[in-house]
Order: sequence, then C-alpha cells, then structure tokens
Amino acid sequence: MALAQKYGKHDIFPTMTCNPLWLEIVANLRSSQSASDRPDLTTRVFRAKFEELKEDIFKNNVLGRVAAHVHVIEFHKIGLPHVHMLIILEKEEKLQRPDDYDRIVRAEIPDKKKDPELYKCVKKWMIHGPRGSKCMREGKCKRGFPKQFSECTVQGKDAYPVY
Repeated sequence: MALAQKYGKHDIFPTMTCNPLWLEIVANLRSSQSASDRPDLTTRVFRAKFEELKEDIFKNNVLGRVAAHVHVIEFHKIGLPHVHMLIILEKEEKLQRPDDYDRIVRAEIPDKKKDPELYKCVKKWMIHGPRGSKCMREGKCKRGFPKQFSECTVQGKDAYPVY
C-alpha cells in the first residue's frame, strides 16, 4: 500500500511459474524422480531464471522504466515455486492506450509455418483448455475462457484492455 500511495497503482502483474520440464531440471533427475522430488534443484533453476527475468525488467527495461516493484515467491502444493510481481512504471511509461498494451503484450498464436517452434510452445503451454483444468464448471471455464476474438486491442469497460 505504501508503494501505491507514493507511485500510484500498479501497471503490470506478471507471474512466472517453474516449469518441471525445463532442460536444466530434467537433465538432472534420476529416471525414477520427478521435479517435485528435487526441491533443491527446482528452486535453484527457478531462481536463476527469475534473476534473468528481473534483469530484463529492471535493468534492460523491456516493459518500460520501472518506478517501483514488489514480488512474492510461493510454492504450489506439488512443491514447485512461482512468483507474483507488481510493477509500477515511471509516469511517462504508464500504459494508457491500446497501443501501449500492444508494445508489451502479444496475444496471438504465432504463424505455424513462419515460426514453428514458437507456435508449438504457445499451443502446448499457453492455451487455456479443459484438459484437467480446475476452473471448469459444468463444461465452461469460470473465468470466461476462451475469450472472444478481437482483431485489435481496445480499452475494456472495466479499464482492462481487450486483446
């Protein structure tokens, strides 16, 4: 609350989750082990990747110049870490218009022919679907996914952008 009083409301709320299939984890597991059997390994790999993310955000300013930030690292029930961050951008960097959101958010499926590797990753890791999702109620996602397709980014009624 103190940061919001001084710098204003947060602009970006990124989350990063440990992927048990990261090569650095898989390569160091015994055949009978899963990532959740090795909290020492998963935590070390997660921290290294989180440090890279922080460098991109706070030193390389990939999201814009940051005025203030805070984060918390939590652990899922299966023992894998994830981080929630609140980022407050400098006044000149605030996200005001749909073009500002488009500068930092890519909400489209990559072209399968032009970028097959990225397409494969997005389809595997970033598409919300019913496969075992805990958010499903009577065959529908309680969070309203999948969202309706939008040709371009527009400002939503509740101040959230529609991608």
